[in-house]
Amino acid sequence: MDVQTIDTTQRRLKILTADEIDALYGRPTFTPDERMYYFALSQPEQEALQEFRTVKAQVWFILQLGYFKAQHVFVPCELAETHEDLGYILASYFPATPLEDRRPLNKRTRLKQSRLILALCNYRSC
Repeated sequence: MDVQTIDTTQRRLKILTADEIDALYGRPTFTPDERMYYFALSQPEQEALQEFRTVKAQVWFILQLGYFKAQHVFVPCELAETHEDLGYILASYFPATPLEDRRPLNKRTRLKQSRLILALCNYRSC
C-alpha cells in the first residue's frame, strides 16, 4: 500500500492550475473574427461611449466592454499588452486619431466605466 505524504507547509488548497486561472480570469486572446464580434458596439453601448470625453477613455471603455463580453469579469491590463486589440479599436472607431497617452485611467473613470458596463450587460456588482 502506497502512503502519500502531506505537505503541511502548504496552507491553501489549490484546485486550479495557473493556466486554468489565466483562462478564467486573464485577458482573452481574440481571433480577427472574435475581435469584430466582441468590439462591435450596439446602440446603447455607443450612447454610453459618449459619456467619456477623451479618446483614451473611450478606447479603454471599448476594450474593457469587449473583454467583459467575452469573460464576464473585468480584466486588469495595460494598453501595451493589448496591441492587436488596441489597433483594431483605433482603426475601427478612431481612424484619424493617434493614441499617445497610454497610461492607465484614473480610478474614478475606471469605476464609472465598470458601472456602465455592468448595467449594459445586465450584471450587478456583488
